[in-house]
Amino acid sequence: MRNWKKHLRKKQRGNEEKMKRRMIAAIMAAVLTGSLMACGSGAESGKTEPVAESSEEGSEGQSRQEETAEGEMTGETADAGEGADGGSSLEGVTLQVAHNLTDSNADSFEEQFRVFEEKTGCKVEVERLSSDADEMESVLLVRAATGNLPDVWVNSVGAKLEAMSPKENCYDLSGEAWVAERINKDYLSIVTDVDNGMVYGVPSMPSNVAGVFYNKKVYEELNLPIPATWEEFLENCQTIKDNTDKTPVMSQYSNPSGCQILFLSQYYYVREDEPDFAQKYTDREIELHESDAYMRGLTKMYDIWEKGYQNDNPLEISWEDAAQAIAEGSSVHIFCRTNIMSTVATVAPDAVEEIGFFPLPDENASAQGVGTWMPAAWCISKNSNNTEAAVALLEFLTTNEGVDAYCAKTTPTGAFMLNGVELPDTVSSAVKEAQDWASKASTPVMEYYCNIKGSNMATILSMVGTGQYTPEEAIAEIEADNAIDAQQKEIAGW
Repeated sequence: MRNWKKHLRKKQRGNEEKMKRRMIAAIMAAVLTGSLMACGSGAESGKTEPVAESSEEGSEGQSRQEETAEGEMTGETADAGEGADGGSSLEGVTLQVAHNLTDSNADSFEEQFRVFEEKTGCKVEVERLSSDADEMESVLLVRAATGNLPDVWVNSVGAKLEAMSPKENCYDLSGEAWVAERINKDYLSIVTDVDNGMVYGVPSMPSNVAGVFYNKKVYEELNLPIPATWEEFLENCQTIKDNTDKTPVMSQYSNPSGCQILFLSQYYYVREDEPDFAQKYTDREIELHESDAYMRGLTKMYDIWEKGYQNDNPLEISWEDAAQAIAEGSSVHIFCRTNIMSTVATVAPDAVEEIGFFPLPDENASAQGVGTWMPAAWCISKNSNNTEAAVALLEFLTTNEGVDAYCAKTTPTGAFMLNGVELPDTVSSAVKEAQDWASKASTPVMEYYCNIKGSNMATILSMVGTGQYTPEEAIAEIEADNAIDAQQKEIAGW
């Protein structure tokens, strides 16, 4: 146990080093911003020079990323950015748009911008921010403080959006009728200021739905039922263990996101038991260990280790290794988000349709649901001189035509947080199954409702998943780690 405590202290030192790097990035951004302002080149407010892109590539979590509400997409897409006579009204306008993606999502953005340019005559100049999320956040915070944000940029939602002081820096979209008509109500709830009703952004890409991905061939061979409770899931795992040489569960803990997916997905059941749990915890009216549903998330991780159902090397497995194992059937289950299917399509394209999906099971077979990771938002700078064009761009991106442009370059691996949008036929059956669950029983995970999350969460959970902490030991560490985070953020009551 002492070695793992040492590991935690090492993790904390690593976080201190990360903070130093973020501070350096912020200072560099401030120097850059100051030099730009000193140049006096006549550039309009809100126009910026590109920041050098980091050579560091994003991870599985880069595509981070609830339910898709019923209803038809309203409004004609031709209206976005066009005059009443159908002619372009934005000719000669140039929008500065910034994001930090370098994967297939970036290709989809480029295609969307190309179609928008053709429709409106508006030119879109793309600035690539650092793919390191912490560095990007530091740069954006400095540019916000100096009034030098791009016209439009991508920003994570939840606590990351709050950190941008959106009331001061983001253009309010609440006056646009298409926003309420097209944006999924659960997504809208996390980009809307509860105090004043201001809306600060629209979804930039599909969400990620979390649950259990499984090999359908193995299930057919063993005649296994789809489990509706955790006990039924464990029974399936025991059957696999007793009758095959396959690993019942592929655990991937070498990546911070892999350690957390099962545990954070459990929030669907926490919220079912206590709808205001996140707010009550933030206000310190309840402790985490007081929620049986919250504790079951830790118990599930511990069960898989204790019963010998997972692979021997979870701290060494990559997402590619995990996807390959599930695709070929050497492992049968993995707790993951829908973006794992893009990895399956890369490493085992012929096995994509051999993967199925079901929600993380809990106690009640009639109360199943899924947790979702919401996509980052497109935001508009409050200081932009090109508000009309920026609003037209965001409106276009929420239309069927905008979604079609996105899908022309990549196959989505999650649900679009837009009303009336259907996934294309090229989407895997596993993703469609996940979308079906997201449309009928889902919730964003707790971090979208609560700004308290200690920096050692992933490390603590990996220790549970490898038997180094019991659930009781882990919750004590999580609560202590969260208390430090809340105090550093000066949250009332902590």
